[in-house]
Amino acid sequence: MSKGPDRLIRGASPTMINVMNIVRKIAPTDANVLITGENGTGKELIAGEIHSQSHRSGELMVSVDMGSLTESLLESELFGHVKGAFTDAMEDRKGKFEIANGGTLFLDEIGNLTLQSQAKILNALQGRQVTRVGSNRPVSVNIRLICATNSDLVRMVHEGRFREDLFYRINTIMIEVPPLRDRVDDIPILANHFVKVFCEKYNKGTMKIKTQALEKLATHSWPGNVRELQHAIEKAVIMCESSVLLPSDFDLGAAQRNIFHHELTLAEMERKHILDTLKRNGNNISVAAAKLGITRQTLYNKLKQT
Repeated sequence: MSKGPDRLIRGASPTMINVMNIVRKIAPTDANVLITGENGTGKELIAGEIHSQSHRSGELMVSVDMGSLTESLLESELFGHVKGAFTDAMEDRKGKFEIANGGTLFLDEIGNLTLQSQAKILNALQGRQVTRVGSNRPVSVNIRLICATNSDLVRMVHEGRFREDLFYRINTIMIEVPPLRDRVDDIPILANHFVKVFCEKYNKGTMKIKTQALEKLATHSWPGNVRELQHAIEKAVIMCESSVLLPSDFDLGAAQRNIFHHELTLAEMERKHILDTLKRNGNNISVAAAKLGITRQTLYNKLKQT
C-alpha cells in the first residue's frame, strides 16, 4: 500500500470502524459495490482497499472519472476502438473494461452519466462483454465492479434521471463514507499522518502538532473533508519555520466553527458530536446510534456520563 498522502488511514471513529468492517466482509466476494459520500471523503481509497483485500489484488484496479467523459468519448474510453473507427483512431485500443479484465473496474461519479450512457454500461454489465467502437466482435470481460458517487441516486431514480435497473445492478452492497465532520475522532490520526508525509516530502525534519492546534482542527467543519485537511496540513508544514505546528499555523477561514469561546476538550467534542447527531436525526436514539456506529446501550451510557 502507498506510503504517501493518498492511502487509506482507517481511523478510530465508530463510523469508520464500521465502514472497514463492511470492507473486510465484502472484499473476498465479487459483489458489485456502490460507495457514496461527499467529495473528498476518500471513496476511491475505500475502493482500493476492497480491491487490495480481494482475490483480484494481483490484477489491476482501473479507475475512471465518469464526470470527465463526454458522451462522444465514453464508448471509446470504456469499450475501446479499432483502427479507423474514427478520424483519430490510428490503431486498435483497449477500453477500460478490457484493461481491467481479471481485476477491478472503479467507475467514479457514476451519477454524472446521461441516460444514454447508462444504457451502454448496463448492456456491458449484463452481457459481461464489450464491443470496441468500429467492430462487431464482442469481447468477454471478467471484472469486479465498484462505483462511487456524491449524488443521491435513489432520488435520481425517482426523478427519472438514473436508470432503476442500472442502480440495482451496481448496488449489491452500498457503503456510505461519512464526512470528516462526523468522524472527529479521526482528525488527530489523519493530521499526524499528513504531517509525517509532508515533512518527509519537503525535507522539513520532524514536526509535531500542538494539542491546541489539533483542537482547532477538530472544530472546523471541513466542507472539503479529508482532502481539505490534507491540503491544510501541507500548507502548514511548508510555511512553518519551527518544529511545532501551532493553532496560528492553520488559517481555516470562515468555516471555522467557534461554537464556544474556550478550546474544546476531546470529551466535549465527543459530547457535542453525539448531541449534533441526535438533533439531526430528530432525537431518535436508534437512528443516531446507527449513524454513530455504536449500539443503543453505548449511546445511552455516553449520554449519562455527562
